[in-house]
Order: sequence, then structure tokens, then C-alpha cells
Amino acid sequence: MQQIHVGFFSAKDYLDKTELSGVIYNTHQALKSRDMEIIGVRNPINHSGYFKKIKRNIDKFIPVKSTSIRDSKARFAGNFQKRIKAGPCDLLFCPFSSTELSFLATSLPIVYLSDATVKQINETYKIYSTPEEFILASQEETAAISRANKLVYSSEWAANSAVSDYGANPNKIEIVPFGANVEKEKVPEVNQILNKCLNSRCRLLFIGTNWTRKGGNIAFETLVSLINQGIDAELLMIGCIVPPEFKHERVKVMPFLNKNIPQQQEQYFKLLLESHFLISPTRADCSPMVFAEANAYGIPVITTDVGGIPTIIRNGRNGYMFPLSASSDEYANLIATNFSDKDTYEQLVRFSREEYETRLNWDTWGQRIYDIMKDTINYSGSHLSAVQF
Repeated sequence: MQQIHVGFFSAKDYLDKTELSGVIYNTHQALKSRDMEIIGVRNPINHSGYFKKIKRNIDKFIPVKSTSIRDSKARFAGNFQKRIKAGPCDLLFCPFSSTELSFLATSLPIVYLSDATVKQINETYKIYSTPEEFILASQEETAAISRANKLVYSSEWAANSAVSDYGANPNKIEIVPFGANVEKEKVPEVNQILNKCLNSRCRLLFIGTNWTRKGGNIAFETLVSLINQGIDAELLMIGCIVPPEFKHERVKVMPFLNKNIPQQQEQYFKLLLESHFLISPTRADCSPMVFAEANAYGIPVITTDVGGIPTIIRNGRNGYMFPLSASSDEYANLIATNFSDKDTYEQLVRFSREEYETRLNWDTWGQRIYDIMKDTINYSGSHLSAVQF
């Protein structure tokens, strides 16, 4: 089969390692490594940062028109349309781009990617400031799902919502979990990650900017419970503002580490190498890529059974999931049981790394998507020829 030509259609910047926790960057890199030509128009505008600015302004009762975001995406779609008209293109890959698609006229087959539907995003992150904004986004989601030849979701949770809430055809759906936001050459050897099994102090790692939604209080109380049980433990919290009442000599707080900055990226990877458990008692989430990152470093994840997490975490393999009602003592008891027996903990480390190597990496994701693309092109009768607009 000759090389395929794929249009990478997203208004998010595919060279930004922080955009959507690195999903856009890593999907672009994973596809570049396949036998295909990637056709893209880079759009280096930090939309996620812009959304945050809008939210802050709304909170301050300063009127900000969200139409400016739509205008930006409309301009981007126009530029992209000109680009794909200029040369052969067999298929469009559209990650998180339901709004952009509403401005693009094309007969090319489409593979649409997401980790959640608009309904789920609104329930999880509350990003829509008015009912009208949510209704418009839902209409765009419905249209994108209907137009797409294939729908790729990172979890069963997202796929089920696409079917039940947006009328997606189950036969069009593929479930492919994301990889880790870590370059393959940065992933340490197994022998290197096993060194932490020799440490007597249990190092807990908590990562997240939203203290409440990520369950920061439960992570803190888990540390206190471990110490009360006589376990030598500490907790490192990265990226969040810790409320003043949560102070402890065994808690260290660090600001958000930007992976676009090499020094901060190296610091982050060093902290992963030294950590024993990623504790994430999140109240709501989609498909946290940080779980795959943790597994790459042999870190089991202690989290909750919410959102798309059950697709990532397999109990007793690469971590454990608790119900939302679980107490910090339950978290602490599980951690203590697994950490106190070094053979048990080492096995959990090895299993976590195996889940990364077999499922939760971008090579595996890229091959699955490449196969889906080839099948979609063949089924659509494109025969790898340029489509006339």
C-alpha cells in the first residue's frame, strides 16, 4: 500500500506539549512516525489558556464574547481548507475539533478523536457560561459525530455517551486509550525504576491544578493516615494551590512544571522516578494522561472509578480504583498493604510498567490509528487518490 496523505485538522497547537495535557502534540508525533504524510496548519494560539481567561473574566463580571474563539476557529478552518486543496489528501484526522469541523466543507473521509462528549465535558469541567453556548457546542458535536466515518474515543465511558447522548452509530466507534506524555527516549529502563523499591520512605505524588476536583484533601488526609499508622511517608503536590489549613511537615508543594521548558521537563521526570504511588482521588475526569506517564515510570495509580479511568486502570495491575465514597483511611490502608511487602510492591511496579509497554504508549496508539485510517480510506473507495473539491 502506498503512502497515505492525512490532513491533521485541529485549531490547537500540535507542537505545544501542554495543550490538552499533551494529547495533541503526541497524536501528531505518533502519526508522523507512520507511513503517511501529515498535512497540517499550525495554529500556535493557546486556546485552553484563553478559556481560562474567559472563565476568570466571567467570574469578575467582565463581559467577554466567546464568539471570538469561534471566529478564530473559522479563520483557521479557512486556511486549512486552502492547504488541503493545494495537494493530495486522502483523509482528515480531527482531534477535539467539532467546532472547527462546522466551518469546513469537504467530502474527504473523517476520523474524529475525542476523550469525552460535550455533555461529559460540561459535567466535568463546567466550561460553558450560558445554556446557549452548551446547546451550540452540542449541535456541533452531533454534526461532527454524524459526519465522521470513524469515531475514536479513549474510553468506553466517552464512547457510551456518544451513542446514548449524540446518536453515534456503534459500528463507527473504536476505543483506543492514550499513551504517556513522555518521549520514548526519556522513559527509563526497568532496572532503573526498580531502584525505588529499596527505599523505606513511601513517596506519594499528587498532580493537578484543581485542588477540589482532583481530591487534594483526600490525598492530604491519606498521608496523615499513613503517618498515624507508623508508615514513613511523604507527599509531593505539583501544580495546585493548597488551602492554608492543609499544612504538614511531610507535604511539599511545587508549582506547575511546563514540559515545553526542558529544565522543568527534566525536573518532572526526576520526580516521577523517585515516586512510589500516584494518588489521584479525582471527583471527575476524562482520560488522565498522567496515569500513563506514571505507569511508564513504574508508578501504580491509586484513584477513583469515574469517567474514562476504568479503561486505563486495571485493579491490581497498574493501580487501584476506589468508589467516590472511599475514605482517606481506605486509601492509606491499601497503600500500606502494598508498600509494606517489598515483593508485593515490586510486582505492582512491574505490572504498571507492563501496562505502559503493552497498552498505554503512543507507538501502540499510532499503529491502531494507522490501521483504522487505512481501513477507512479503503472502505470509502478513495484508493489513495487525491479528492477533488
